Amino acid sequence: MDSVHALQEQVEIKFQLPSERKTDVFDKEDFDAIKFINQIYPDESSLGDLDRFIGVLKKQIRTVDKEIFSAVRAQGGAHTRARDDVASAHAQISELFMKIRDIQRKAEESEMMVQEICRDIKKLDYAKKHLTNAITALRRLAMLTAAVTDLEQVAGRRDQYKKCANLLEAITQLMDYFQQYESIPKVKTLSKRLNQVQAKLQESVIDDFKILMGQADVKLTPDNLDRLAAACLVVDALGPRVRDQLMDWLCDREMSIYTNIFSMSGEAGKLDRFERRYMWFKGRLEEKKEQWAIFPMAWRVPQMLCLTFCKITKAHVKRILNDEEAQAELRGDIGPLIKTVVATNKFEKEMAALFGGGASMAEEEEDEQADTDSLTAREARMRLEKFRKRERLEAQRKAMEKMTDRERQAQQEAKTTFEGSISEAFEEALRLYVAEEERDLTAHLETCLREEYEARWSPQDEEPGPRVLSSANKLFLKIRGSLSRCSRMISKGPTLLALTEIFQTLLTTYAAALLHRLPKTATGQTAVQPPYNGQDWYIRVPEDEEKVLCHILHTAEFCRETVEGLSAAIVKSINPALAEKVDMSDQESAFLNVASQCMNVLVVGLNTKLDAGLQEMTRVRWDSIEQPGDDSTFVNNIRKVLLDSAPRLGAELSETSFSFLCDKMARMFVPRFQEHVYRLKKISDKGTLQLSIDCDAVKRVLLDFVKVARPTNSGEEVPNYVHYVEREMGAVINMVKVLQSKPENLVDTFMLLMPAQSQNMHEFVRVCEMKNLTKKQQSDLMALYQHKVSGGDAASAPIVAPAAATNLGAFKLNMNNLTQLAATINFPGRGPKGVPGPAVNESPSRALLAKVTAADPRAAGHARNASGSSITDAMKEKTKEGFAKIGNVVKGLQSWHADVTN
Repeated sequence: MDSVHALQEQVEIKFQLPSERKTDVFDKEDFDAIKFINQIYPDESSLGDLDRFIGVLKKQIRTVDKEIFSAVRAQGGAHTRARDDVASAHAQISELFMKIRDIQRKAEESEMMVQEICRDIKKLDYAKKHLTNAITALRRLAMLTAAVTDLEQVAGRRDQYKKCANLLEAITQLMDYFQQYESIPKVKTLSKRLNQVQAKLQESVIDDFKILMGQADVKLTPDNLDRLAAACLVVDALGPRVRDQLMDWLCDREMSIYTNIFSMSGEAGKLDRFERRYMWFKGRLEEKKEQWAIFPMAWRVPQMLCLTFCKITKAHVKRILNDEEAQAELRGDIGPLIKTVVATNKFEKEMAALFGGGASMAEEEEDEQADTDSLTAREARMRLEKFRKRERLEAQRKAMEKMTDRERQAQQEAKTTFEGSISEAFEEALRLYVAEEERDLTAHLETCLREEYEARWSPQDEEPGPRVLSSANKLFLKIRGSLSRCSRMISKGPTLLALTEIFQTLLTTYAAALLHRLPKTATGQTAVQPPYNGQDWYIRVPEDEEKVLCHILHTAEFCRETVEGLSAAIVKSINPALAEKVDMSDQESAFLNVASQCMNVLVVGLNTKLDAGLQEMTRVRWDSIEQPGDDSTFVNNIRKVLLDSAPRLGAELSETSFSFLCDKMARMFVPRFQEHVYRLKKISDKGTLQLSIDCDAVKRVLLDFVKVARPTNSGEEVPNYVHYVEREMGAVINMVKVLQSKPENLVDTFMLLMPAQSQNMHEFVRVCEMKNLTKKQQSDLMALYQHKVSGGDAASAPIVAPAAATNLGAFKLNMNNLTQLAATINFPGRGPKGVPGPAVNESPSRALLAKVTAADPRAAGHARNASGSSITDAMKEKTKEGFAKIGNVVKGLQSWHADVTN
């Protein structure tokens, strides 16, 4: 009852204070009136407060009605207020539009006023501009008129050249301004007067140069030099046309002196006199240095004279070389031609260095460093001069750093201009030089090869490790000297390219000579291919010949590397346009082929020695071996061949070559060894045991080959070889283990031990042929193998009979053992193997005493004092042991008899 009153009070409070309540019971979505009433009034006793609760609800209803009415009334007044607010907003917008129109109208009026003001200002500006231009034009016209008048007054005076030059420069600038007014009569008149004055000045200046410099061997006074220097300023002001006219006259005058002195007739027209021409021109430049200094630097007068000199000299060279008499003399002696070419190249380099664009400091130092190793006596004497030249080049380099880009470009153009300006004319005639170089190089190669044959192809130095034949060093030293001589003193163009072709021919010939020196098979080959039948593939290589092959191998590798460097040096030295034509890849391939063939000969030679051991292995009677023991004779032969050759080859070959040799030797020998093992037929059980011992010994020998050759590495440098030997020889050993299995287990053992690539019918048949089996056993085994390979079940597998059921060999073997055992027993009166022995009372006791004494020297004293009874006991034990062996043999015979009867 109290809980009901509390719930009613809570509901009443919530109904009385709606603004404070957070949730209302009647506002819930899942409100159920019946459930709510049942919750408040669960029984009849709780209905006492029902009237009060109804009053509260009615009060709540009235409150809600009042709120609804207030909301409806407020909503009706809000519509009126909204309509009034919209009307007020329309009125304000209309007022704003009116103000905007007023502002726009005022702005248009202001713009019109500003345009009227600006129009007046523009008129004033135009008037000022035109007035200024008119005043400037009038002033410049007055200046032009005054300058032309002054120029006319001083044009006839030769001591006023500087003033004339200044006036000309000013007039030229003013005339550039009046180009737009050239249709005005006043300007036309001044232009005509100016042309007349310029023509007069041009004639006067050129006449002065012809008068003062036209006479040969006349030294000008300082006043005349100053006068001509001022005249050069006038020429500069008159323009490029007048300057070119003066330069043409000056070059013609100087070259006329040159052609008069060095005419095409007489001694001066011979090639061996051309060096005097260069000396004359350099002396002329030095002699007339003061005269050339009067010309502006931009004219480059000495350089223009040098270019003209080179052009005329080149024409003279062509005329001389085209003369039949001169060609006949050159064919007899090319000395004058070479001397002239060297002098010409030297002159071109000096001119290029003098006028800019000479060889850089780095290039000079590199050339000198490159030639240090092969200095001749003449070059040694020139080292001091080169040092001084290097100092001058260093000063030039510092000066070049301060130059502008334009000056550097001019120097590069100068270098390009002078290089080949004369020497190009010699290219056709230099074919005689190339032929002479070819003869010299060919003779040098023949001499080197002859010396090699005399020295038995052994290097002169005795240093340990890989050595190169002296002929290779001499040949490349000769080629290097020829290349350096041609590129530095003769030509970097087609002549050097032709000489490169000679180098290629020479190197190809040397490679062929090395290849010819190699030992060959009976058919003349240095490489063989399987099958290796007979002895036609043999290459017999003695110990001394092995060293020669190693030397040739290292020489070929050295030549291949050197040819690569030689090709790079030629590409660096030759003209860039011809660099793409230099290709010595064929020569590199030729020496690579020589190295490869040397390796083939070493491998075949080593296998030739090993073949004797393999042939001996096939001659062993493996079915008659009675007791397996130490290594067979053929294993010792193989060991001797490999371990004798290992130290020599390890010392003579490099790591890479030795590793390659091991790989090729193993890949040739191991398959042949495996093939010879397959050739063995009818191997007995003890024979297979001995064969297993021998195969394991051969494997160890192959692995010891590397250790003996390189004791410090122990096979680390030839991992491929070690892996191959262990894998392939392991397969051979597994095959021998298959042979040791019983016939009924042969198929399972074969499939378990043989590698996957060898598990086929052909290999299985070869294994069966090696084992001493009957034809019926072989057919049963092949049927069983096919059955298991095809996946057949064990129940339907063919049955293989045991070896004892059909093999009489065991009976024969047991009988032989019995016979041998009986022969070893010392019966009274007989020695071993039926030989009559000593007396019973003397020899056996003494023999037994001797054996005991030999086995233990400390027992010698005891043996001397031994009684007769101890000797008798020992003999009894010996007899008992012999009869035990006989009993074992008899048991074996009984077992065999039982098998046969069953």
